[in-house]
Amino acid sequence: MWRSTVIASAAALSIFSVGAITPAHDFTPYMGRPSAQRKHFQGDLLERAGHPERVSPLAAPSRSPREEGYFVGGGAREKSNGSQERQSGEGTWGTDYTGVILPKKTNLRWWHGQRYQGGVGSYRIDGPRIIHKP
Repeated sequence: MWRSTVIASAAALSIFSVGAITPAHDFTPYMGRPSAQRKHFQGDLLERAGHPERVSPLAAPSRSPREEGYFVGGGAREKSNGSQERQSGEGTWGTDYTGVILPKKTNLRWWHGQRYQGGVGSYRIDGPRIIHKP
């Protein structure tokens, strides 16, 4: 009985009436209109986007004595047999955390074809096929 009372009072207040809720397509200015009648944005696009070309002063990189800068991209440890120094076109400059109490050796060297690390089939992505029985 209370349900019918709530529904009747809501209908009387027009909370659930169709006219009170505007369809979503009315908020979109280009839907259902020919291209000549569409409303295009006529302002500063960078201002509208929040000026993404500006870098915040809070986005400055941190500098600490526990970070080491080097060319990232090698795959061989420093003391690996046969590892070599990088060539001029290899690697991307980056920094890495080296640790406080136990210093970490993060700087890697290069193999230069002695070990093949990339290409098709270098990583096995498909495991054994599992059949689920209901």
